[in-house]
Amino acid sequence: MTVTRLLILASCAGSTEAPGPPMAPQSPPPMVMRVEAPPAQPATAAPARPGSAGPGSAAPAQTGDAPEISRSVGAQGGVVVFWPRVIPRDVVPMTRDLAAALQRKIRDVVARTLPGRPIDVRPEPERVCPRAGCTAMTVGVLVHRNQNGCVALALVSGPGTAPSKIVPWGGGVRLRADSVPFREAPETQVTVTDYLTCDGLLDHEQLRERETDVAAALRSAAN
Repeated sequence: MTVTRLLILASCAGSTEAPGPPMAPQSPPPMVMRVEAPPAQPATAAPARPGSAGPGSAAPAQTGDAPEISRSVGAQGGVVVFWPRVIPRDVVPMTRDLAAALQRKIRDVVARTLPGRPIDVRPEPERVCPRAGCTAMTVGVLVHRNQNGCVALALVSGPGTAPSKIVPWGGGVRLRADSVPFREAPETQVTVTDYLTCDGLLDHEQLRERETDVAAALRSAAN
């Protein structure tokens, strides 16, 4: 036992190096997550912006409006022919065929009066410009029906937010004003004094006689 203790003491006495600091426990290496890049998507053309149609072509209006708002603002220098405005609303279904025929008739008046102009005929029920107005001038028809009695008036407006000119076309009316501001209801200025039969309205001589008044309003709005 004595020899063993002496050997241990001699070994300790012969060491001149200070003992090192205790070893700290090693931290595990940080976890690295590999993120895969998404596969490249094929290039697609950017969608056309509303109103970006080329010169001489009809430009689309903003979507999301009520169905009565035209989805086209027309072409520069052109004419938008609206679907007729029929009042009261409860007679719209029974007046649909007459409205379509009146739209075709006034479209023909536009073509004869303003030859060469691009004409954009709008489907039911598009009958008014968006709030910012239309690029083209606009033409419409106001139809007032009472049972089998009908009255028709032409509605003519210049481009933009111009007021709408009211032109008596078929039947007797009295106008409080011959125009209404942009997007205001024209029937508020009309008092009917004499109805024509709805069945005979299209062929009535008044529509032919008063076509000159409608043509004059068209030429004025086009200037």
